[in-house]
Amino acid sequence: MRVFKVMRMGQRKICARGVYRPLLAALLLALCAPLALAATVLKPPRPVEHMKLLDQHGAPVTAESLAGRWTVLFFGFTHCPDVCPTTLARLAGVQRRLPEAIRPKVRFMLVSVDPMRDTPERLAEYVGQFGQDFVGATAPLGELAPLLKELGVSYAYTAQEHDEHAGHAGHDGHGAPAYTVTHSETLYVLDARARLHAVFTDPKDDYALLRDLSTWAGTPERKR
Repeated sequence: MRVFKVMRMGQRKICARGVYRPLLAALLLALCAPLALAATVLKPPRPVEHMKLLDQHGAPVTAESLAGRWTVLFFGFTHCPDVCPTTLARLAGVQRRLPEAIRPKVRFMLVSVDPMRDTPERLAEYVGQFGQDFVGATAPLGELAPLLKELGVSYAYTAQEHDEHAGHAGHDGHGAPAYTVTHSETLYVLDARARLHAVFTDPKDDYALLRDLSTWAGTPERKR
């Protein structure tokens, strides 16, 4: 009986402070709600029709050559001062943390949106800083543009005034006009059949990418 009285008193006390009840309800909803997915998963996966690139060794990159492994695509350029090196460093960290059995099933690829400057030699030197298994690829702009349009990659070229004291090489050193490229930071994940499987609009969520790649690449094809 005494316990009952305490409970009743507690109930009256909560009711008397009814102003807190909406806050409590909101808190409970937030705690019980499922975590938001970091990736947008396409169901079914979508074939990529305009995959026609050359890698840092001059070898063709096509849907057929990508088949057999999962591929994480990031579109950027080697003269990028901040976003690209930061994102690629994050991807290198994800690669290192993948389970040992999963790591050979996933490749990471920088697709340059600056083919005028990013030659195969330049790409090889650049992506090699992030890991031996990183791939650099590009194509002449006329062949690259259909792929960018198909995937919805945004990019733009912006002229810059030449600054002799600037440390960022936005020109070729022979009087050519300097420019930079603005581009989206989205990651595109292709499945083992080179189909577009998922899109990560936030490349900074390392945990979500690591978790999802480990799950997807670790699931037999027939079970997906």
